[in-house]
Amino acid sequence: MPTDVVSQTSPKRVLVVEDERIIAINICSTLKQFGYASEYVSEGQAAIDCVDNQLFDLVLMDIMLNGEMDGIEAAKIIKRRKDLPIIYLTAYSDDSTLDRAKSTEPFGYLIKPFNSRDLYISVEMAIYKSRIQKQLKDFQNKLSETQKWETIGLVAASISHDINNPLTSILNLAELIVRDASQIGQKSIGENAKKISEESERIAKIIKNLVSYSQTTSTLLTYSDLYQIMLETRSFLHQYFLKEGIQCEIESDKLPLYFCQSQKIKQVFLNLLQDSRARVLHHSDSSDRKISILLQSEEQADEKNIKIQINDNGKEDPSKLLPSQNTLDITRNLIQEHEGKLERNDWINGGSWIITLPILKET
Repeated sequence: MPTDVVSQTSPKRVLVVEDERIIAINICSTLKQFGYASEYVSEGQAAIDCVDNQLFDLVLMDIMLNGEMDGIEAAKIIKRRKDLPIIYLTAYSDDSTLDRAKSTEPFGYLIKPFNSRDLYISVEMAIYKSRIQKQLKDFQNKLSETQKWETIGLVAASISHDINNPLTSILNLAELIVRDASQIGQKSIGENAKKISEESERIAKIIKNLVSYSQTTSTLLTYSDLYQIMLETRSFLHQYFLKEGIQCEIESDKLPLYFCQSQKIKQVFLNLLQDSRARVLHHSDSSDRKISILLQSEEQADEKNIKIQINDNGKEDPSKLLPSQNTLDITRNLIQEHEGKLERNDWINGGSWIITLPILKET
């Protein structure tokens, strides 16, 4: 049964790192009363192993631990590997220890003994702050990526004329070389000239794709070819797919032109293909990464729709759930602007995005 994207409703998980067993049990019991899931370990290396193999929202780390490493050293490794928020637990510490602890950028300190209310407030605020920071970082990264491609597109548009003129000359000269080489029996020269021609055509295609994709289009509704938009979107991601070993195939019925804001539909396709790409990279074996796209028209009762299905053999990365959810909320809003629907089906070895767009009439 089709389902919408599932929100993060599972309890927030806290790892307690404390070498005093009774204290650790009491902390876990208190956390449970406030609705958190938790477990405890008593050594730094055990904490590192835990976060490597399980998902946690926060680490409560005692500074003074038994074993080969103290809590600060363990926190450094955890932060480097997983970037989890950390709250230190301490009864006392000298200035040098405090300076070492500050270098790990903790989300707070709890001085022993502390009461349950202080524990709850510290944990809740640290998790909230961490999530906000991650969302902001993800937004900044996406903004940077968008600006990068916009800049590339603008540069490509401004220099495309200057590039295309010499490319045309190179192609013509290469053709002449092939012909002359054939006449004088210089096969190797002719083959090299053909390679020059092929690479020149490739450069011209790259420039054309960049200019085409980065062009800002009118927000007015126009009749658009959805299959062509999907081809352009796949072409835009082609180098990523090639580098990451992702097979991306498109099949399409003969579709009617769709009355839409084409730039927004292009953004929808890009967001969902990026989501599918992230899923196959997270879960699929590198030798079997697949995305398949099917566009088809369907008629039910008096309704005529275009249905786009994007299948992948991956799985959602829980550590990226919130940023991914934000992007999908934007995507869903864009689809709703066109009176369409977005659904997600998940199964054991993959899943499918299904977009249903009604065939709108011009008004």
